[in-house]
Amino acid sequence: MYYITGGFVRDLLLGRPSRDMDVTFSCSEEDFIQRNPEARKVRAKPLSIFILNNLEFTPLRGRTIQEDLASRDFTVNALALTHEGIIIAHKLGISDLRERQIRPAGPQSIAKDPIRAFRAARMAAQFSDFAVTGEAIAQMRALSPSALNKIAPEQVGKEMQKALASEKPGNFLRVLEEAGCLAPWFAELANANEIPAGPAQYHAHSVLGHIAEVMDKTAQAARTKGLADQERSLAVWMALCHDLGKTQTAIEDLPRHHGHDKRGVIPAAALGIRLSLSNRHIRAGEIAASEHMRAARYRQARPGTKVDLLEKLHKTSLLRPFFTMVETDSSQQGLLEEAELHLKIILSVSLPQSYRNIGEKSGRYLREMRCEALSRVG
Repeated sequence: MYYITGGFVRDLLLGRPSRDMDVTFSCSEEDFIQRNPEARKVRAKPLSIFILNNLEFTPLRGRTIQEDLASRDFTVNALALTHEGIIIAHKLGISDLRERQIRPAGPQSIAKDPIRAFRAARMAAQFSDFAVTGEAIAQMRALSPSALNKIAPEQVGKEMQKALASEKPGNFLRVLEEAGCLAPWFAELANANEIPAGPAQYHAHSVLGHIAEVMDKTAQAARTKGLADQERSLAVWMALCHDLGKTQTAIEDLPRHHGHDKRGVIPAAALGIRLSLSNRHIRAGEIAASEHMRAARYRQARPGTKVDLLEKLHKTSLLRPFFTMVETDSSQQGLLEEAELHLKIILSVSLPQSYRNIGEKSGRYLREMRCEALSRVG
Protein backbone atom coordinates (compact mmCIF):
# COMPACT_ATOMS: atom_id res chain seq x y z
CA MET A 1 0.00 0.00 0.00
CA TYR A 2 1.28 3.44 -0.90
CA TYR A 3 0.24 6.78 0.60
CA ILE A 4 1.04 10.33 -0.46
CA THR A 5 1.85 12.02 2.82
CA GLY A 6 2.77 15.26 4.54
CA GLY A 7 2.98 18.73 3.06
CA PHE A 8 1.57 17.82 -0.35
CA VAL A 9 -1.74 16.68 1.13
CA ARG A 10 -1.87 19.72 3.42
CA ASP A 11 -1.29 22.09 0.51
CA LEU A 12 -3.79 20.22 -1.64
CA LEU A 13 -6.49 20.80 0.97
CA LEU A 14 -5.45 24.44 1.34
CA GLY A 15 -5.58 24.96 -2.42
CA ARG A 16 -1.89 25.92 -2.50
CA PRO A 17 0.70 24.75 -5.05
CA SER A 18 3.20 22.26 -3.65
CA ARG A 19 6.38 20.53 -4.78
CA ASP A 20 6.68 18.60 -1.55
CA MET A 21 5.34 15.17 -2.56
CA ASP A 22 6.51 12.28 -0.37
CA VAL A 23 5.28 8.70 -0.51
CA THR A 24 5.03 6.24 2.38
CA PHE A 25 4.83 2.47 1.80
CA SER A 26 3.41 -0.13 4.16
CA CYS A 27 5.43 -3.14 3.01
CA SER A 28 8.88 -4.06 4.30
CA GLU A 29 11.94 -2.38 2.83
CA GLU A 30 12.99 -5.71 1.30
CA ASP A 31 9.64 -6.07 -0.48
CA PHE A 32 9.79 -2.47 -1.64
CA ILE A 33 13.26 -2.97 -3.18
CA GLN A 34 12.18 -6.24 -4.78
CA ARG A 35 9.21 -4.53 -6.41
CA ASN A 36 11.24 -1.42 -7.32
CA PRO A 37 14.82 -2.53 -8.05
CA GLU A 38 15.63 0.89 -9.54
CA ALA A 39 14.95 2.58 -6.17
CA ARG A 40 18.05 4.11 -4.57
CA LYS A 41 18.49 4.21 -0.80
CA VAL A 42 19.89 7.60 0.23
CA ARG A 43 19.46 7.45 4.00
CA ALA A 44 19.18 4.68 6.57
CA LYS A 45 18.75 6.53 9.88
CA PRO A 46 16.71 7.74 11.67
CA LEU A 47 14.26 6.82 8.89
CA SER A 48 15.10 5.11 5.61
CA ILE A 49 14.62 7.20 2.48
CA PHE A 50 14.54 5.84 -1.05
CA ILE A 51 14.53 7.86 -4.27
CA LEU A 52 12.35 6.50 -7.07
CA ASN A 53 11.28 8.52 -10.11
CA ASN A 54 12.51 11.71 -8.35
CA LEU A 55 10.18 11.10 -5.41
CA GLU A 56 11.07 10.27 -1.81
CA PHE A 57 9.70 6.97 -0.48
CA THR A 58 9.81 6.06 3.21
CA PRO A 59 8.48 3.09 5.18
CA LEU A 60 5.68 3.50 7.69
CA ARG A 61 6.69 4.93 11.05
CA GLY A 62 4.90 2.24 13.01
CA ARG A 63 2.71 -0.70 12.12
CA THR A 64 -0.20 1.23 10.60
CA ILE A 65 -0.78 4.51 8.80
CA GLN A 66 -2.55 5.81 11.93
CA GLU A 67 0.58 5.13 14.01
CA ASP A 68 2.66 6.78 11.30
CA LEU A 69 0.56 9.96 11.38
CA ALA A 70 0.64 10.10 15.17
CA SER A 71 4.46 10.08 15.07
CA ARG A 72 4.76 13.03 12.67
CA ASP A 73 5.70 16.58 13.59
CA PHE A 74 2.48 18.61 13.41
CA THR A 75 -1.15 17.70 13.02
CA VAL A 76 -1.57 19.66 9.78
CA ASN A 77 1.27 17.59 8.28
CA ALA A 78 -0.12 14.31 9.63
CA LEU A 79 -2.23 13.63 6.55
CA ALA A 80 -2.19 10.81 4.00
CA LEU A 81 -3.86 10.28 0.64
CA THR A 82 -4.52 6.80 -0.71
CA HIS A 83 -4.46 5.89 -4.40
CA GLU A 84 -8.26 5.73 -4.24
CA GLY A 85 -8.35 9.41 -3.24
CA ILE A 86 -9.25 8.78 0.40
CA ILE A 87 -7.71 11.12 2.99
CA ILE A 88 -6.56 9.63 6.27
CA ALA A 89 -5.82 12.25 8.92
CA HIS A 90 -4.55 12.69 12.45
CA LYS A 91 -7.57 13.11 14.74
CA LEU A 92 -6.90 16.87 14.91
CA GLY A 93 -5.43 17.27 11.43
CA ILE A 94 -8.51 18.50 9.57
CA SER A 95 -9.81 20.73 12.37
CA ASP A 96 -6.39 22.32 12.90
CA LEU A 97 -6.08 22.87 9.17
CA ARG A 98 -9.48 24.55 9.15
CA GLU A 99 -8.67 26.66 12.20
CA ARG A 100 -5.12 27.46 11.02
CA GLN A 101 -3.29 25.92 13.97
CA ILE A 102 0.29 24.64 14.08
CA ARG A 103 0.02 21.99 16.79
CA PRO A 104 2.39 19.11 17.64
CA ALA A 105 1.06 15.72 16.56
CA GLY A 106 1.86 14.26 20.00
CA PRO A 107 2.94 15.26 23.52
CA GLN A 108 6.62 14.52 22.77
CA SER A 109 6.72 15.43 19.09
CA ILE A 110 9.28 18.22 19.37
CA ALA A 111 11.35 16.53 22.07
CA LYS A 112 11.75 13.47 19.82
CA ASP A 113 13.23 15.60 17.03
CA PRO A 114 14.28 19.11 18.14
CA ILE A 115 14.65 20.41 14.57
CA ARG A 116 10.86 20.53 14.68
CA ALA A 117 11.15 23.65 16.83
CA PHE A 118 12.69 25.45 13.85
CA ARG A 119 10.18 23.80 11.54
CA ALA A 120 7.32 25.28 13.58
CA ALA A 121 8.90 28.73 13.26
CA ARG A 122 9.43 28.20 9.54
CA MET A 123 5.81 27.12 9.05
CA ALA A 124 4.65 30.27 10.85
CA ALA A 125 6.65 32.21 8.26
CA GLN A 126 5.30 30.21 5.32
CA PHE A 127 1.68 30.23 6.48
CA SER A 128 1.24 33.73 7.86
CA ASP A 129 -2.43 33.15 8.72
CA PHE A 130 -1.56 30.13 10.92
CA ALA A 131 -0.91 30.44 14.66
CA VAL A 132 1.60 28.35 16.59
CA THR A 133 -0.34 26.86 19.50
CA GLY A 134 0.57 27.25 23.16
CA GLU A 135 1.19 23.52 23.23
CA ALA A 136 3.86 23.87 20.53
CA ILE A 137 5.48 26.82 22.30
CA ALA A 138 5.54 24.86 25.57
CA GLN A 139 7.22 21.88 23.92
CA MET A 140 9.78 24.19 22.35
CA ARG A 141 10.47 25.88 25.69
CA ALA A 142 11.02 22.48 27.30
CA LEU A 143 13.94 21.69 24.99
CA SER A 144 17.27 21.67 26.78
CA PRO A 145 20.26 23.64 25.44
CA SER A 146 22.05 20.34 24.83
CA ALA A 147 19.15 19.06 22.72
CA LEU A 148 19.27 22.19 20.57
CA ASN A 149 23.04 21.97 20.31
CA LYS A 150 22.86 18.46 18.85
CA ILE A 151 20.94 19.59 15.76
CA ALA A 152 23.07 19.63 12.62
CA PRO A 153 23.80 23.21 11.52
CA GLU A 154 22.74 22.39 7.96
CA GLN A 155 19.28 21.46 9.23
CA VAL A 156 18.80 24.74 11.06
CA GLY A 157 20.17 26.66 8.09
CA LYS A 158 17.81 24.85 5.73
CA GLU A 159 14.75 25.70 7.83
CA MET A 160 15.85 29.33 8.07
CA GLN A 161 16.39 29.61 4.32
CA LYS A 162 12.90 28.26 3.70
CA ALA A 163 11.62 30.91 6.09
CA LEU A 164 13.56 33.63 4.24
CA ALA A 165 11.67 32.72 1.06
CA SER A 166 8.30 32.77 2.85
CA GLU A 167 5.32 35.11 3.04
CA LYS A 168 6.19 36.58 6.43
CA PRO A 169 9.80 35.67 7.28
CA GLY A 170 9.87 37.78 10.43
CA ASN A 171 7.61 35.21 12.08
CA PHE A 172 10.56 32.82 12.11
CA LEU A 173 12.34 35.02 14.65
CA ARG A 174 9.17 35.96 16.52
CA VAL A 175 8.25 32.33 17.21
CA LEU A 176 11.78 31.35 18.21
CA GLU A 177 11.94 34.30 20.59
CA GLU A 178 8.57 33.48 22.16
CA ALA A 179 9.69 29.88 22.69
CA GLY A 180 13.14 30.77 24.03
CA CYS A 181 14.86 28.96 21.15
CA LEU A 182 17.00 31.70 19.61
CA ALA A 183 20.10 30.47 21.45
CA PRO A 184 22.39 28.81 20.60
CA TRP A 185 21.88 28.96 16.82
CA PHE A 186 20.75 32.59 16.72
CA ALA A 187 22.69 33.62 19.81
CA GLU A 188 23.27 37.14 18.44
CA LEU A 189 19.53 37.77 18.77
CA ALA A 190 18.90 35.94 22.04
CA ASN A 191 18.48 39.20 24.01
CA ALA A 192 17.46 41.42 21.11
CA ASN A 193 13.85 41.68 22.26
CA GLU A 194 15.05 43.47 25.39
CA ILE A 195 17.08 46.10 23.52
CA PRO A 196 15.41 49.23 22.09
CA ALA A 197 16.02 49.61 18.36
CA GLY A 198 16.68 53.31 18.86
CA PRO A 199 15.29 56.47 20.46
CA ALA A 200 11.52 56.31 20.86
CA GLN A 201 10.86 59.08 18.35
CA TYR A 202 12.46 56.96 15.61
CA HIS A 203 11.83 53.36 16.67
CA ALA A 204 8.79 51.85 18.35
CA HIS A 205 10.20 48.31 18.43
CA SER A 206 12.92 46.34 20.09
CA VAL A 207 15.91 45.34 17.95
CA LEU A 208 14.32 41.95 17.32
CA GLY A 209 10.93 43.49 16.52
CA HIS A 210 12.53 45.95 14.11
CA ILE A 211 14.57 43.27 12.34
CA ALA A 212 11.51 41.02 11.99
CA GLU A 213 9.47 43.91 10.59
CA VAL A 214 12.17 44.83 8.06
CA MET A 215 12.36 41.17 7.02
CA ASP A 216 8.62 41.13 6.33
CA LYS A 217 8.66 44.42 4.42
CA THR A 218 11.74 43.42 2.43
CA ALA A 219 10.10 40.16 1.38
CA GLN A 220 7.07 42.09 0.11
CA ALA A 221 9.20 44.72 -1.64
CA ALA A 222 11.34 42.06 -3.30
CA ARG A 223 8.22 40.42 -4.75
CA THR A 224 6.87 43.76 -5.95
CA LYS A 225 10.18 44.57 -7.66
CA GLY A 226 10.27 41.14 -9.28
CA LEU A 227 13.53 39.94 -7.72
CA ALA A 228 14.40 36.34 -8.56
CA ASP A 229 13.91 33.77 -5.81
CA GLN A 230 17.57 33.67 -4.78
CA GLU A 231 17.86 37.47 -4.76
CA ARG A 232 14.67 37.76 -2.70
CA SER A 233 15.97 35.29 -0.15
CA LEU A 234 19.30 37.14 0.04
CA ALA A 235 17.50 40.45 0.54
CA VAL A 236 15.62 39.04 3.54
CA TRP A 237 18.82 37.50 4.92
CA MET A 238 20.43 40.93 4.67
CA ALA A 239 17.45 42.37 6.56
CA LEU A 240 18.05 39.81 9.29
CA CYS A 241 21.72 40.81 9.54
CA HIS A 242 21.61 44.56 9.04
CA ASP A 243 21.13 45.61 12.69
CA LEU A 244 22.95 42.80 14.50
CA GLY A 245 25.48 45.38 15.66
CA LYS A 246 22.80 46.94 17.87
CA THR A 247 22.88 43.85 20.07
CA GLN A 248 26.50 44.75 20.86
CA THR A 249 25.75 48.29 22.10
CA ALA A 250 26.92 49.04 25.64
CA ILE A 251 24.02 49.43 28.08
CA GLU A 252 25.09 52.94 29.06
CA ASP A 253 24.84 54.08 25.42
CA LEU A 254 21.24 52.94 24.88
CA PRO A 255 18.88 53.78 23.27
CA ARG A 256 21.35 55.14 20.72
CA HIS A 257 23.52 52.78 18.69
CA HIS A 258 26.42 54.84 17.37
CA GLY A 259 28.77 52.68 15.32
CA HIS A 260 26.45 49.67 15.21
CA ASP A 261 27.07 49.26 11.49
CA LYS A 262 30.74 48.41 11.95
CA ARG A 263 30.05 46.38 15.11
CA GLY A 264 27.61 44.23 13.19
CA VAL A 265 30.12 42.74 10.74
CA ILE A 266 31.54 40.11 13.08
CA PRO A 267 28.14 38.91 14.43
CA ALA A 268 26.74 38.69 10.90
CA ALA A 269 29.66 36.59 9.72
CA ALA A 270 29.53 34.41 12.85
CA LEU A 271 25.84 33.69 12.31
CA GLY A 272 26.33 32.72 8.67
CA ILE A 273 29.27 30.46 9.49
CA ARG A 274 27.43 28.80 12.38
CA LEU A 275 24.51 27.92 10.09
CA SER A 276 26.86 26.56 7.39
CA LEU A 277 25.58 29.08 4.85
CA SER A 278 27.29 29.82 1.55
CA ASN A 279 30.17 32.26 1.27
CA ARG A 280 27.82 34.54 -0.65
CA HIS A 281 25.39 34.60 2.28
CA ILE A 282 28.21 35.33 4.71
CA ARG A 283 29.49 38.19 2.56
CA ALA A 284 25.95 39.52 2.10
CA GLY A 285 25.41 39.58 5.86
CA GLU A 286 28.66 41.46 6.42
CA ILE A 287 27.80 44.04 3.76
CA ALA A 288 24.27 44.48 5.08
CA ALA A 289 25.64 45.25 8.53
CA SER A 290 28.53 47.50 7.49
CA GLU A 291 26.96 49.45 4.62
CA HIS A 292 23.24 49.91 5.36
CA MET A 293 23.71 53.25 7.13
CA ARG A 294 25.88 54.63 4.32
CA ALA A 295 23.32 53.44 1.78
CA ALA A 296 20.47 55.08 3.71
CA ARG A 297 22.29 58.41 3.12
CA TYR A 298 23.03 57.54 -0.50
CA ARG A 299 21.34 60.60 -1.99
CA GLN A 300 23.42 62.95 0.16
CA ALA A 301 26.69 61.06 -0.41
CA ARG A 302 29.65 62.32 -2.39
CA PRO A 303 30.38 60.75 -5.78
CA GLY A 304 33.40 58.90 -4.37
CA THR A 305 31.31 57.29 -1.63
CA LYS A 306 28.73 56.21 -4.19
CA VAL A 307 31.36 54.77 -6.53
CA ASP A 308 33.00 52.75 -3.76
CA LEU A 309 29.66 51.34 -2.56
CA LEU A 310 28.40 50.54 -6.06
CA GLU A 311 31.63 48.80 -7.02
CA LYS A 312 31.54 46.66 -3.88
CA LEU A 313 27.94 45.64 -4.52
CA HIS A 314 28.58 44.99 -8.21
CA LYS A 315 31.57 42.74 -7.51
CA THR A 316 29.48 40.65 -5.12
CA SER A 317 26.30 40.73 -7.30
CA LEU A 318 24.35 42.05 -4.32
CA LEU A 319 23.13 45.44 -5.53
CA ARG A 320 19.48 44.51 -6.06
CA PRO A 321 18.89 42.59 -2.82
CA PHE A 322 20.91 45.12 -0.79
CA PHE A 323 19.11 48.25 -1.98
CA THR A 324 15.74 46.52 -1.75
CA MET A 325 16.47 45.94 1.94
CA VAL A 326 17.79 49.48 2.45
CA GLU A 327 14.67 51.00 0.89
CA THR A 328 12.44 49.21 3.38
CA ASP A 329 14.70 49.92 6.36
CA SER A 330 15.02 53.62 5.57
CA SER A 331 11.49 54.12 4.16
CA GLN A 332 12.88 55.61 0.96
CA GLN A 333 11.52 54.82 -2.47
CA GLY A 334 13.49 54.61 -5.69
CA LEU A 335 16.93 54.00 -4.18
CA LEU A 336 17.38 50.76 -6.09
CA GLU A 337 16.50 52.30 -9.43
CA GLU A 338 18.81 55.26 -8.76
CA ALA A 339 21.67 52.96 -7.77
CA GLU A 340 21.13 50.79 -10.86
CA LEU A 341 21.30 53.88 -13.08
CA HIS A 342 24.48 55.10 -11.38
CA LEU A 343 26.08 51.68 -11.70
CA LYS A 344 25.32 51.65 -15.41
CA ILE A 345 26.97 55.06 -15.73
CA ILE A 346 30.19 54.16 -13.91
CA LEU A 347 30.51 50.82 -15.71
CA SER A 348 30.32 52.66 -19.03
CA VAL A 349 33.49 54.58 -18.11
CA SER A 350 36.67 53.12 -19.57
CA LEU A 351 40.28 54.17 -19.16
CA PRO A 352 42.14 55.74 -22.06
CA GLN A 353 44.85 53.45 -23.40
CA SER A 354 47.60 55.61 -21.93
CA TYR A 355 46.22 55.09 -18.37
CA ARG A 356 46.09 51.33 -18.55
CA ASN A 357 48.52 48.77 -17.13
CA ILE A 358 50.29 51.17 -14.78
CA GLY A 359 49.45 49.38 -11.53
CA GLU A 360 47.65 51.22 -8.73
CA LYS A 361 47.60 54.43 -10.75
CA SER A 362 45.20 52.80 -13.22
CA GLY A 363 42.77 52.09 -10.41
CA ARG A 364 43.00 55.64 -9.08
CA TYR A 365 42.46 57.14 -12.52
CA LEU A 366 39.45 54.92 -13.16
CA ARG A 367 37.89 55.85 -9.82
CA GLU A 368 38.42 59.56 -10.51
CA MET A 369 36.80 59.26 -13.94
CA ARG A 370 33.85 57.38 -12.49
CA CYS A 371 33.41 60.00 -9.76
CA GLU A 372 33.47 62.72 -12.39
CA ALA A 373 30.85 60.89 -14.45
CA LEU A 374 28.54 60.64 -11.42
CA SER A 375 29.06 64.28 -10.47
CA ARG A 376 27.70 65.27 -13.86
CA VAL A 377 24.49 63.36 -13.12
CA GLY A 378 23.85 65.49 -10.05
